[in-house]
Amino acid sequence: MRLFSTFALLACLAMPAIAQGIVSDAPGSSDPVDLKRIEGAVIFGYDQSGYDELSVPTSKVTFDGPETATTIEGPRTRVMYVVPGDRSPLEVIRNYQAELAEMGYQDLFECGNDDCGPASAMSQYLYPRDARLQTLGRVTGSAFSLPRGDHRYLLANNPQTGQTVSVYAAFETFDHFPELFEKTLVLLDVIEGAPLTRRMEFVSAEEMALSLGADGRVSLYGVHFAHDSDALTDESNPTLEEIAKFLSAAPNTQVFVVGHTDMTGGYDYNIDLSRRRAAAVVQALTGRFDIPAAQLEPAGVGPLAPVAENLTEDGRALNRRVELVRR
Repeated sequence: MRLFSTFALLACLAMPAIAQGIVSDAPGSSDPVDLKRIEGAVIFGYDQSGYDELSVPTSKVTFDGPETATTIEGPRTRVMYVVPGDRSPLEVIRNYQAELAEMGYQDLFECGNDDCGPASAMSQYLYPRDARLQTLGRVTGSAFSLPRGDHRYLLANNPQTGQTVSVYAAFETFDHFPELFEKTLVLLDVIEGAPLTRRMEFVSAEEMALSLGADGRVSLYGVHFAHDSDALTDESNPTLEEIAKFLSAAPNTQVFVVGHTDMTGGYDYNIDLSRRRAAAVVQALTGRFDIPAAQLEPAGVGPLAPVAENLTEDGRALNRRVELVRR
């Protein structure tokens, strides 16, 4: 997907301006999945968290903070771009707005200039100098130091996926770093909106029943295996007991026991490991807890159904899981 509308065509002719500044992305950075950058933009700050929270404004921001705000939880990706040429914050926001609308997003809040409040207040609220960013040193830490004039903000949510996107674009007037001076800077946050229960290791039989009834699946992070093995560890016993309790109380319920891995290692290896781990869970439930085999069917999908990126340990930990899926 290319964030590039018709009215931006002439702006791409300004590409030589970027040659005077940052010419390559920060190490280890990438665009968020399915959400590409303004053409010619360069990443100069990047962070991908596991489960995190982000407070975003839903009204004008003052130096005391926004009048109203909302906190969104879930795996988060933050990307900072410097946009080449003479593309204004308004043009950047309109491109993102059009692209997100085509993807099914709905605007939650939008503002520009005075309606957003002072640019310095807005930038300090959205970007409190996050030390976890993969950066280009002091250049990144000094971003949005003196944004003046045109600055714009967009908050949008996809009701189908739960994903929220926050986009702030501002014209930088701090001249200490020519790489950013008199260019439009973009602060992009993508929050997956995943429920907190994804991280809970202990899920009760009652919670399993509720999740399967509402969503047709439940993710379990309390099933543990020895490293690179299908051998269940003793830490798995509480979760196995709850699975058995749930299935015993609902003898007509049939589930797939699905093993998931992260992307570490080869594809064939992970597919095989996930299948063996799912089979080990089924064997434990039928052999140790007398659950009828007809209620269970093991399956392994390896790394094919991630719930987070695999670039951080937090993300990989979210991807390593066992799921019960209603048959």
